[in-house]
Amino acid sequence: MKPLPNLLFLITLLCVNISFAQSDKLTAIVDRIAAIDEVQQEHIGVAGIESANYKNFMQLKEIATTEELVRLTDNSNATVACYAGWALADNAYPDLKTLFQKFIIHDKQVETFSGCIKSRDYISSELYHRYWGFVDDSKKSTDKVLRELDSIVIYSNNPYWLLLRRAMKNRIYQEPFKSQIADLAFEKGRIEAIFYLCNWYKAEYADKIKFALVQYLNETEFKYIGTTDYYLTVEELFKFNDPEIRKAIIVKMKTDRHWEMEKERFEFLLSDNYIYDIDRE
Repeated sequence: MKPLPNLLFLITLLCVNISFAQSDKLTAIVDRIAAIDEVQQEHIGVAGIESANYKNFMQLKEIATTEELVRLTDNSNATVACYAGWALADNAYPDLKTLFQKFIIHDKQVETFSGCIKSRDYISSELYHRYWGFVDDSKKSTDKVLRELDSIVIYSNNPYWLLLRRAMKNRIYQEPFKSQIADLAFEKGRIEAIFYLCNWYKAEYADKIKFALVQYLNETEFKYIGTTDYYLTVEELFKFNDPEIRKAIIVKMKTDRHWEMEKERFEFLLSDNYIYDIDRE
């Protein structure tokens, strides 16, 4: 009976050694991720090679426990924190909303590399889109976790435009969300919310929508925003069939020529509204 304590000691020692080995391995992976310091998708570059940091991410997801991943979301290196969030999203972490809320409050930016495109993004957006990409389009309106994430976006202090645009497209909102969206539209001038109300509650908010769109048109330098919102704003304003709004559109398009980046598309819109030469109006 005496050998039993020795056996228990050996088992304990073995477990400790395995634990230390796993810890060292995790530390090494985290260090490699931080050294590259770029959130890479699986394939990058013109040749679509398998990225080094995505390999590191897959190893991180494989060996780190849920508790270790949660701790890593607070890592001082934003790339490490982002990949830890990805791993939790992949593993169906049940409290993703709390993690997302934390990322939104203390949002950090990371360098990203996907395909041939290098950019910068917020880690909250990276986490959201990691989960969003897993949800089938037919289920986005009803998915419980996505509804929680969208709620956080809508009620956040200054929602990131891409996240707000996603939330606006995922479903139709009733009260109290509708009132919050109206506040974003009319008090904060968020065009994503204005377009949402155009789509679903135009009759209810017609006068406010008209005023908000005219204000947005007049105050926006579209070279910083792009042609998509320029086109959608003009398109919506034409629908009011208001002579004064028509004049405002013409004045804007004469002075803000960014629409010429998609000249043919805009000229079709203008001709549909009986404007054939903007400079002669």
